[in-house]
Amino acid sequence: MSTNKLQLYKGMKYAAIALLFIIAAPVLITIGFKALKDDIYSWLIAGCILAILGIGLGFKGLQCIVGAFFDTNK
Repeated sequence: MSTNKLQLYKGMKYAAIALLFIIAAPVLITIGFKALKDDIYSWLIAGCILAILGIGLGFKGLQCIVGAFFDTNK
């Protein structure tokens, strides 16, 4: 029962990208709410999309990491 290092690296990569998205999303959402008084919705929409992508990539990364540790491919 060894660790699949390639799959672990892939999961860590997904988790790192998700972390960047999760950090950037609240910033963009805050900017978007401040820009609502000028009827500019693009910042808010971009922040929401990044938040959803961050959550999805986080789950995908955790799935890859757990799969690497427990070797679910066999």
